[in-house]
Amino acid sequence: MIKLTKEPPKRRLRIKNKTRFVLFITLLIITSLMIFIPKESRSNIEYKPYRVAFGDTYWHIAMELQEAGYRPWAEIRDIVHELVKVSGIPAHELKEGDTIYIPDLKEGR
Repeated sequence: MIKLTKEPPKRRLRIKNKTRFVLFITLLIITSLMIFIPKESRSNIEYKPYRVAFGDTYWHIAMELQEAGYRPWAEIRDIVHELVKVSGIPAHELKEGDTIYIPDLKEGR
């Protein structure tokens, strides 16, 4: 008796939605690049001490730094976060007479 073996049908993969496929590949490439390209390093920035005056806030100081040319296209919130991180004094604890550290625009640029 002859035994017939049935082979599974060969399936071809089809792209049903080409727009979705192109978007997926594009996002995959962008994500891969973001993982392997290092972020901008700010380790070469020199900081100088700054004595906080009455009414000073991190937000106000960051705006003045940005107007002086420090990271002109950055979000103010990012600069404020940097100042808090470097100085070690949370924004709600900042008071007159505290010493914080701000970027030295002459040295760090």
